[in-house]
Amino acid sequence: MSIASNAAREFNKEIVQALNSMVRVVIDKDHYYTGRLVGFEVNSLSICLANAINEKRQKTEKIFIRGIWETIAIEGEPFPMDKLVERLRKILPDESINLSDDGGSIKLLGGKIIITESGVEGRGPTHERIKRLYDNFCSELK
Repeated sequence: MSIASNAAREFNKEIVQALNSMVRVVIDKDHYYTGRLVGFEVNSLSICLANAINEKRQKTEKIFIRGIWETIAIEGEPFPMDKLVERLRKILPDESINLSDDGGSIKLLGGKIIITESGVEGRGPTHERIKRLYDNFCSELK
């Protein structure tokens, strides 16, 4: 078996293992997509991403990218803000919860409390209650 065919087989094995992972596909220095790798075609290096988001935060349900990409990097799972919103709705009125368009933050009570992947900002008794909920939610993710 040649070194080239062995290398190709290893490449194919690696891309199969990346299926269903969150990836960032860089098209060029100004353009990229982040999404779940759901398909690929080895000969053309074409790939398919589900629930893709581009650098402008525009969402696409499914995108097929012909082998013109520069790199693919496997990323961690995104923080499940939508699940946190569901949890918050159990203790706060729905109209007081505002998930940002990009899904990266939640504003509560007109922006008095802000939740991001890295924590809860604000103060007062409601902040303390939300912080406990957030900490419990994060510990359940681990």
